[in-house]
Amino acid sequence: MSIASGHNRFQYFIFLGIGGIGMSALARYLVIRGKAVLGYDRSASELTQELQNRGAQITHQTDPIRSWFDPGRSKETLIIWTPAVGQNDPWMRAAKASGFEIVKRAELLGSISAESKKVLAVAGTHGKTTTSAILAHLLIDAGKKGIAFLGGIAQNYQSNFILSEGLELNLASGETPDFCVVEADEFDRSFLWIKPHLACITSVDPDHLDIYQDKETFVAAFELFAHTLAPSDLFMAEGLAFNGIGIGLGGQGEISAERIEVKSGAYCFNLNFGEEQWSSLSGPLPGRHNLMNVIMAVAMARSFGLTRDQVAKSLLNFKGIHRRFNQYKLADNKILIDDYAHHPTELRALLQGVQEFYPDQPHILLFQPHLFSRTRDFAHDFAQVLSAFDRVLLMPIYPARELPIPGVDSDWLAGLCDPQRVQAMTASRAIATFTEAPSSIFIVAGAGDIGLEVQSLKQKLI
Repeated sequence: MSIASGHNRFQYFIFLGIGGIGMSALARYLVIRGKAVLGYDRSASELTQELQNRGAQITHQTDPIRSWFDPGRSKETLIIWTPAVGQNDPWMRAAKASGFEIVKRAELLGSISAESKKVLAVAGTHGKTTTSAILAHLLIDAGKKGIAFLGGIAQNYQSNFILSEGLELNLASGETPDFCVVEADEFDRSFLWIKPHLACITSVDPDHLDIYQDKETFVAAFELFAHTLAPSDLFMAEGLAFNGIGIGLGGQGEISAERIEVKSGAYCFNLNFGEEQWSSLSGPLPGRHNLMNVIMAVAMARSFGLTRDQVAKSLLNFKGIHRRFNQYKLADNKILIDDYAHHPTELRALLQGVQEFYPDQPHILLFQPHLFSRTRDFAHDFAQVLSAFDRVLLMPIYPARELPIPGVDSDWLAGLCDPQRVQAMTASRAIATFTEAPSSIFIVAGAGDIGLEVQSLKQKLI
């Protein structure tokens, strides 16, 4: 059912899976707008606690709260769900039986973002969160008034929903933001609910083949997204076959980073826009993939109206994203790197960053594969990139929304890799082996719950 007539006619919003990174950002926005927000999630987290502190009513009990589905509030209540909550979950069954309007997160995001004067969307298999966070920071730090819905925690703001200073009170009174930065997520074709004024596509490496079945269908969805924009308003990685402005490195693309150097742990580069040159910019994050993310964000910020000096200043104080090449300096010159990488391309980019910024230093990777279907679909790509690391310890696959697939597990994946470099272990044994390894660079990667181990690993590696 569509909410094309807008979300503002609802007063109550019930989020099923409210602790999710995308769901919690929307919930926080609605709380600020003075709406009544109720939510269910299996587990408590910092995100759910933050929402409760702001007035949301959240439960973690598996039995639905019947009063939330009061028939007398049916026309005032919208239910938002995420695929993380299965169709047979008691809460989902209660929602479907209630007769209330039910929409996916992406549709609500599309409706909320459309209220802003300009929608700036970031699409692509990889780099969405980093690019979105950099873009939002550039605009906010330059004094522009707007909001951003992110798929990660921006370190500058310690939140996945960020907004310009002073805008919170204005939003509560109904003010329209000048901009809204959104991640245009390809999962389940979610990005087709977004109607952007400016957008970029960072990459189109096939993923989510449990949804799309094949590469052609996956790319076709991106083509539909690209066609919603004029070519001058779409930025894309050089080599992608869409009608837009190509962005690349070393002279590749209509917009290109040139004279790239690593100085004091950061990239220094010039940016060539063809008719204009921006010199002496600094990319704050390691890895050529992150340099591309920076250029994408800068190109969109320039199109929005920012100057070279505004961008250069804000890049210098950008602190990064939680679990995106986060670096921790430990005793004895050891480095712990934490990254969300869970696709072969992301692992390859992670390795490139490690090798460029820490050349000739031995490294070890603790990796938690994410989803049985992704492990199966990209098994040989995973095997190739994992075998390129110095040493890899594979934890059991994190299932997320999936049931196990017979024959697909970490032992099977390890069997496809170089046995001298890659081993599969139980979680506890992998963690113990990791912390005792004779290495200089310790890398943690994966999109499951492995990120929860980082603080403990820091203590064990000291």
